[in-house]
Amino acid sequence: MASLPLFRLIVFNLLEINLSNLMVFHCWSIKEAFPLAEMLNENGIYSQYIDLQQDPENLANIHKDYLDSDLVRLGVFLDLDCDQAEFITNQSSQARLYNNNLHWLLYDEAGNFTKLIDLFEGANLSLNADVTYVSRQDEEVFVLHDVYNKGSHLGGHLNITVDQRLQCNQSHCQVKDYLSDLHLRTRQQHRLDLSSVTFRLAALVSVLPIDSSEEALLEFLNSDRDSHMDSISRIGYRLILHTQEVLGFKLHYIWCGTWSVQDAFGGAIGMLTNESAELCTSPFVPSWNRLHYVHPMTEQAQFRAVCMFRTPHNAGIKAAVFLEPFMPSVWFAFAGLLIFAGVLLWLIFHLERHWMQRCLDFIPSLLSSCLISFGAACIQGSYLMPKSAGGRLAFIAVMLTSFLMYNYYTSIVVSTLLGSPVRSNIRTIQQLADSSLDVGFDTVPFTKTYLVSSPRPDIRSLYKQKVESKRDPNSVWLSPEEGVLRVRDQPGFVYTSEASFMYHFVEKHYLPQEISDLNEIKLRPESAVYGMVHLNSTYRQLLTQLQVRMLETGIISKQSRFFSKPKLHTFSNSFLIQVGMEYAAPLFISLLVAYILALLILILEICWARYGRKKLFTIFP
Repeated sequence: MASLPLFRLIVFNLLEINLSNLMVFHCWSIKEAFPLAEMLNENGIYSQYIDLQQDPENLANIHKDYLDSDLVRLGVFLDLDCDQAEFITNQSSQARLYNNNLHWLLYDEAGNFTKLIDLFEGANLSLNADVTYVSRQDEEVFVLHDVYNKGSHLGGHLNITVDQRLQCNQSHCQVKDYLSDLHLRTRQQHRLDLSSVTFRLAALVSVLPIDSSEEALLEFLNSDRDSHMDSISRIGYRLILHTQEVLGFKLHYIWCGTWSVQDAFGGAIGMLTNESAELCTSPFVPSWNRLHYVHPMTEQAQFRAVCMFRTPHNAGIKAAVFLEPFMPSVWFAFAGLLIFAGVLLWLIFHLERHWMQRCLDFIPSLLSSCLISFGAACIQGSYLMPKSAGGRLAFIAVMLTSFLMYNYYTSIVVSTLLGSPVRSNIRTIQQLADSSLDVGFDTVPFTKTYLVSSPRPDIRSLYKQKVESKRDPNSVWLSPEEGVLRVRDQPGFVYTSEASFMYHFVEKHYLPQEISDLNEIKLRPESAVYGMVHLNSTYRQLLTQLQVRMLETGIISKQSRFFSKPKLHTFSNSFLIQVGMEYAAPLFISLLVAYILALLILILEICWARYGRKKLFTIFP
């Protein structure tokens, strides 16, 4: 029955949790409901009233007509003494309206708990339900109860916890006393014990037959051997076990062997999207299509699909290493400077002999002056020196310039030869597809699916040129260990897989200098994988907070480091520097060409000298 103390209780309850919108399902007259509307209006609370004495057909779509709101939270008052109250509770249960978005205030004048149990024993009432049951003790005293179920469809039972006693009159409302310790904790902390609930777990194992015994599959997930196999799924499984230790729920395993079929459907992700499972051992990449159905909680690992190959240090004659320190324009400018210095020295020698009357044994030719300039560039000095102060300053300038260039050049050459390992100039998937390198691929399903179905033109080109063009396309599919060993033994062979698979065997079979030779090309953009639950899961907030707590304490990173091997790093002195003769081969070839050219010039000079003597003998016999 409507009364002013009850109305004051409704206003007090809404103000206590800071709600400003209320939907009232009642069977009062307009005159009886007017004081409530006045109180709500005075406190800035918007309200709407639905009379339950109307035709039940008008209430058939209660969810769409009244409670389908864009508001973050909405208060709902329901008078259980009304004839249509049971119809409203049934419709709300079917529409899954008992959640944390709606604050339900159920009022029963008589405090009939048997009626409450009949209404909500089988209702779709779950862990995050915000339902308060109000019974009347006398005219001005009310008792509040917290009503929830930890998961009726998962084996949970109806819980009714007495909370507090309120004393309300026509002017104000206050807490008379607390009847339990519920006020000391949040609603979520009060509901942490899920020992009566059995979660359905989508357990993903792709390396064993799904029809294997459950004992064998569980033994694989719990073991530490072959940590690279189904590493991402085993990371998620270990974190679920930690969550189970805190909440105490039981697990029912649903085994599957695939991640997904069409992004958000099929496989393990499909069990989450259609709500046939509450949890999944495998985390997933949060794609746009998946975010329509599932909620990512925390990052659990990195997903890096890469193409890995080894570049040898010494691969043929490398003439460019001695030309790379300077650009062609710098080489030409330096050569022009040396020629100019040679001409300048030749002029200085002439000036000293004819104009300054210096005593010189002989005047070097223009070619000899240029040779002196070139010798200065090679830090060889010269046995001829100008006698004048200006000439010596010019020679010092040539020597100083040559000294700076020589030191800069040698430092770059040495750092290039003794620096970090040589990296390939193949940086993209398209360059890899167009190259002559042999490529192998992992046999895991998501690699095959991505190669076949990716819309990227470079991936399609890679698949066409490296798989379809092969005489035997099946020969490109290799196990991770076989592919990694071929990369080690055949420099230039490319193997494509998830990084954690490969680096497990790289760490096992490679020497430090061989690790330093490795090159990577990303097959797809690197992304993180997240543990996921359904978007509308009533356990979403609780599970997310526990995952964040495990992230903060380092449990997630510990599991990730064990099962997922990142890229291995080596110190700069952990590999052997092999500077072979092939680096100096261009210099020896240049020296050989110079000797041959000098020999040809000498022969020409000898022939010219003989021709001159013969001609002179003819004139003067």
